[in-house]
Amino acid sequence: MSTCTVCQKDSMEHSKKLWEMHKQVTKCMFCNKTSDAHSEELWNMHQETVENARRKTRHKKLWAMQIGFGPKCPALLDKDYDSNGHMNPAEWLIPIYMSCTECGLFLGSIEEDYADMLGGMCLECFRKMTDQPGGYGE
Repeated sequence: MSTCTVCQKDSMEHSKKLWEMHKQVTKCMFCNKTSDAHSEELWNMHQETVENARRKTRHKKLWAMQIGFGPKCPALLDKDYDSNGHMNPAEWLIPIYMSCTECGLFLGSIEEDYADMLGGMCLECFRKMTDQPGGYGE
């Protein structure tokens, strides 16, 4: 028995995969945070989002882009981008976003950070699913 230096839990409370994630610190392809800032479920959700986006294009290199003053997000080149032409790659980047599992709308940064606890849903769908009253205007 040993204690995890990341989450202070006993090694028996970890799956083998989570124990390995906590032993070696790696960066998430989606949010660029370290593996110790993720639960195993959240890590899988973030990696799956990036892999699903990669399947839809022939360009596999992951780029980072920033829209306005917002946070940096991962992006891929559009499938119609041609590197032989005189095209600016920055104009052909498509951001990768997580979608709500219920309504399909894109998640905000807080919802992405807590996607494992919210079941991949946006706050509005989570509120409706758990019968929580109110909202911003109610």
